Amino acid sequence: MDRLRFLVETYLDYQKDRIRLENRLRSLPSELTEETFFKALAKDAHELEKQVAQEISKELENEPLWINYLSRINGVGETLAAYLIAWLCRDRTVKIWKKKKPNVTLPPYAKTIEDTKTYTVIEMPPVFDVASNPSKIHKYCGLSPGSSKKKKEKIHYNPKLKTLCWKIMRQLLMLEARGVPSKYAELFHKEKAEYDKRCPQPEKGSRKLKVHRTTVKIVMRIFMTNLWITYRRMKGLSLTAPYPSKLGHEMLTPESLLDK
Repeated sequence: MDRLRFLVETYLDYQKDRIRLENRLRSLPSELTEETFFKALAKDAHELEKQVAQEISKELENEPLWINYLSRINGVGETLAAYLIAWLCRDRTVKIWKKKKPNVTLPPYAKTIEDTKTYTVIEMPPVFDVASNPSKIHKYCGLSPGSSKKKKEKIHYNPKLKTLCWKIMRQLLMLEARGVPSKYAELFHKEKAEYDKRCPQPEKGSRKLKVHRTTVKIVMRIFMTNLWITYRRMKGLSLTAPYPSKLGHEMLTPESLLDK
């Protein structure tokens, strides 16, 4: 596992534990919450989370994608940026247990680095390296139309990346509500107003919710496309024009949506 991915996973674990602990402490009688032992527990939980966040910050000190691009988007802090970089821009190591998956077909870019009777360890290049066009990134992140989990059906996207996209959009909108401007938040409101005019009434469920969810996907597709373009430019990799641009639609460049 890449060091940055390990740090991000650990940070998220500590964050969940810290939140659970704080919620549990709130349920205690007031006289117990003042006990030194419980206060020390809360302090230790915060300290562990803080220490991992500091290590993540060090990892990003020499990361061009963070320094020159992601840090210039209001709402995308170091943790969210590290999540994106770790899952999309770094080599991946995967252990496949042969009893669970005896007949796995590996992609052509997978490299076997260890093979035993019980498992195989493979190394794969960054997702952005092998995704030859933005549509493949949209599908991988669960942003394509119809990307939803259905009962008894195998999902064809990375659920962690799909959740991350929603977290990023929520953070952008929350900061805007606090008075921090964001061009992606502005784009969200513009796209939402336009989609609201053409969105049909769903057979079931809320139309308002459908408009919101679809707009999130529209804006995050633009976000991921721009991230893909920026990364591949930095690496000197080939670029394929997004499908909408081939139809004559004007595309928003990565630079046009930077806040800093």
